[in-house]
Amino acid sequence: MKSADDRYNPKSCRFSKEWMFLQAFLTALALNTELGVANDEIDGISNVLLARLYALFAQIEFGIRSRGFFLTVLTAVLFVGYMWISQKKRFFSTEKHAALAAFLSAMYTGGMAYWYGGSLSLLYSFQINRIRSIVLLVGMYFFYLHAIEGMHYMLHKKTENAGTVAEKKGKWVFMYQKSSFWITWGILMLAWLVHLILRYPGAMSYDNWAQLRYYYGFETYTTAQPIFHTWLFGSFIRLGVKLGSSNVGLFLFVLMQTLIMSAVLAWTLELMKRWNAASWIRKLTFAVYCVAPYFAGYAAFPIKDYLYTAFLVLLVCLMAEWMILRDQFWQHIGKNVLWIVGTTLMILCRKNGIYLYFVVVTVVLVQMGLHKMKGAKDTADSRQPEADKREKSAAWKQWMRTAGRKLIVVCLPFVLVFVVEGIITQVYHVEKDSPKEMFSLPFQQTARYVKEYGDEISEEEREIIAKVLDYDSLAEIYEPMTADPVKTTYRSGSAGDLTAYFKVWLKEFFRHPLCYVEATWNQNYYVFAPYVDNVVYNKNCLVGSELEYDKEYYSWLNFQIPEKMEGLANVTVKLYSLLTTAPVIGMFSNVAFYVILMFVLLHFIRLEKNKRAFFVMLPAVISFLFVLLAPQIQGQPRYAFPIIYTMPLMIAFYQRTGKA
Repeated sequence: MKSADDRYNPKSCRFSKEWMFLQAFLTALALNTELGVANDEIDGISNVLLARLYALFAQIEFGIRSRGFFLTVLTAVLFVGYMWISQKKRFFSTEKHAALAAFLSAMYTGGMAYWYGGSLSLLYSFQINRIRSIVLLVGMYFFYLHAIEGMHYMLHKKTENAGTVAEKKGKWVFMYQKSSFWITWGILMLAWLVHLILRYPGAMSYDNWAQLRYYYGFETYTTAQPIFHTWLFGSFIRLGVKLGSSNVGLFLFVLMQTLIMSAVLAWTLELMKRWNAASWIRKLTFAVYCVAPYFAGYAAFPIKDYLYTAFLVLLVCLMAEWMILRDQFWQHIGKNVLWIVGTTLMILCRKNGIYLYFVVVTVVLVQMGLHKMKGAKDTADSRQPEADKREKSAAWKQWMRTAGRKLIVVCLPFVLVFVVEGIITQVYHVEKDSPKEMFSLPFQQTARYVKEYGDEISEEEREIIAKVLDYDSLAEIYEPMTADPVKTTYRSGSAGDLTAYFKVWLKEFFRHPLCYVEATWNQNYYVFAPYVDNVVYNKNCLVGSELEYDKEYYSWLNFQIPEKMEGLANVTVKLYSLLTTAPVIGMFSNVAFYVILMFVLLHFIRLEKNKRAFFVMLPAVISFLFVLLAPQIQGQPRYAFPIIYTMPLMIAFYQRTGKA
């Protein structure tokens, strides 16, 4: 690690300013590079070399036409920014960040190829795109390199107005300090209540209609949707029907989930305040919570991911508290109860929760085992004085009591989930759904392989695949952005059929590994593409109802927009779309922005060997893997909500525990 006085020195490098300007210029070009290829006439040039040169110049002109002034201004702004960052204190050498910057640059460039043409081949199929690829890789490398250095500096900058230490005194400030959580929760709730009213009674989806069909017995109740969330949602609608309107039930449900989410996010801000997080982080986070569509815009949407995310953020808050308070955390009954209840509900609201929590519990048990081994070694050390032995023995007994409570608290959610789901299964005769959801990615890879290399697949391999998927339709129905069309052809093969399928899947991977890489990257390039907007907001309670019109139950189980509110939800959702695509504020409703932040934060944690921060980030890291395995991320940003909603807290916790 470099010393605190290691700063940029213009005399140390003769061409520093010139080099910085070149970096800024390349970044400006990269940020404005497109991969579209124009069809230009050769202008009557018969010489092949001159004709190619003319075509190259024409393509370059096409790419920068009418952008000269903008590129000049952008280059100047980037130059000033790069110079400013280079003059700040560095905790690590630039080389330490090079690998991450190169990785993010490669993801950015590859994503452009998939965005424009659905294949990496677009980067080298045309001469002009080979040049553009180099500009993209180099320019974005410099951008990410300086952005990483700038972010590290900002997170470790000593600020006079950090936290609550230097906040001005006064009646209103005193009132806020005394009841900060309740005031924050109240403001958040009021801000989101406006959205609930504008979209009254709420926004439905096809999944919500499926849940209602399960709950009321119009279809077989299966595990295709989380059975507890299905029961909870159905119970609210039943209550509304008894009160005279299904609208009331839907509105009460979205109001309930909004109360829970706003309370959890208010607690994240309370923790930031306790940790003395920088004032700008707290203010920015609060503003994002209130305004960003990915937060405020989903409050009226009763999807399973919303409550799941709320309880996951609660778990992360408790994990952070544990890392700060250490064993004192397990002596706090209220926090222990919150851990049990919150984690149980997280697992119940989405099937992913149990796998995520299993990893967390495994880490907790390993930590307990290491502590026990260390304690046993210390107690058995015969060279210690007798008084020290007695003291250590007492401490060891105290640790055993704490470990016992910890074990009960972290394992009890598994028992409660088993009991709750068991009761619902018995009462509603729930049947197990097929495992097609968890196999979305390998199915998608197989479909792309069949489309691109179908002539290389033997008859035996075709028969094996056909026992699991509809082989004959795979090439035709394959869609690079979503695995839904492919997974729906799953034929519920036996365990033996699946085993044989995965043997073929592995064999085909070794034949053409790039095909599998492209299938995965093509579907998930959104997670590293900040230039792509993922705008999806269900408008109102009528979404999905077109499939229910001819059903007998629709006459009483239907939702209606009040006549005087017609069009309000449409205007509100259009505002969400505008804010999602708008400069600056749109980044706070951009999946890639948060994923990149997560990778940068993990990079800092690795460099500083910050084990506490890594433990607290585990849910976000595991959730990222779930995103890659999901059927799609384009049009479904909800899969990334665990990353998006926990990131502000992660940044504040890192700032609290960072060692740089």
